Amino acid sequence: MEEEFKNLNKYRKSSYKKDEKQENFLEEFNKHLLKKEIHEYGDYPVNHPFLFIIGAPRSGTTLLSQLIANTLNISYINNLSARFFLAPLHGIRFSNTVLGDTRQSSFHSDYARTDGLSEIHEFGYFWRYWLNKHSFDDITFAKEKEAEIDWKGVRQVLTTLQNETKRPFVFKNIYGSYHMKKFVEILQRVIFIYIERDELDAAVSILNARKKYNTDLNTWWSYQPPEYEQLKDLDYWSQIAGQIYYLQRFYKKEMNELPEENYLTLSYKQMCDDPLTVIEKIRNKCKMHDNYDIPVVNEPPKNFPYRTYDNAREEKKMFEEKFEKFRKSIK
Repeated sequence: MEEEFKNLNKYRKSSYKKDEKQENFLEEFNKHLLKKEIHEYGDYPVNHPFLFIIGAPRSGTTLLSQLIANTLNISYINNLSARFFLAPLHGIRFSNTVLGDTRQSSFHSDYARTDGLSEIHEFGYFWRYWLNKHSFDDITFAKEKEAEIDWKGVRQVLTTLQNETKRPFVFKNIYGSYHMKKFVEILQRVIFIYIERDELDAAVSILNARKKYNTDLNTWWSYQPPEYEQLKDLDYWSQIAGQIYYLQRFYKKEMNELPEENYLTLSYKQMCDDPLTVIEKIRNKCKMHDNYDIPVVNEPPKNFPYRTYDNAREEKKMFEEKFEKFRKSIK
């Protein structure tokens, strides 16, 4: 049986539960605006690159998105415009009216949730709508269901947003990672930026997230690999190890099938140690891709705290054993 993502809210602890009244209001509000906005979508040329950030949970995707949005002259969806998830054109215009081109980041987040109206938002509801990602089955069978997606509509809404801002766009687009080749096909000027973290540190961080978010540690948290069906009934140690192992394997496989100019691999440690070098790698990739230069508008921090979990020895030992089982099962 399909389990819709929105049903997971009932397993969350009270501090992380979404307010159903607010959710219903925003959904009806957006459906109303969509009827008007959709008539403004057109077949615009892709004049600027799209940067799509991907990576396993707790690998640094949110921090990387904050770094790019704050440092480069690039468009992004902030926490204010994200409330218009079915009417993003309205959201961008409203945000510009209220905030102007403000881009200030604290470089902090609470498990992908950023603070402040001008901070970047992952825009998950938008991607769920346009990429038909409403249940675990939609992830598990993403390839089989790819033809059901309105790709013409996806292209139109994204190019319309870019035409509105006249700049490149950066998105944390994890749902789009299940369709990398298709995005390159419909947009061409796409760079998937994959960030990878030490797998044991990422596993401990996901375990901590489950403890903080959910009333039951066996309740799934965050993104799923296509092998979700093989993992869902295992103990939570195995679920987390499998989640990271299979997602990393999936991302690398999908990127290897893309032209080299359409992807870039970064490490979480490098980003923490030297953010400027990471920014220059991204800018150079855009220059190599199609000679596009994205200007720097704010100087990046000199470094970020590098978070490791060396004190979690028992947890790391347990995860190491689980990772080894997955490696052996694949050989």
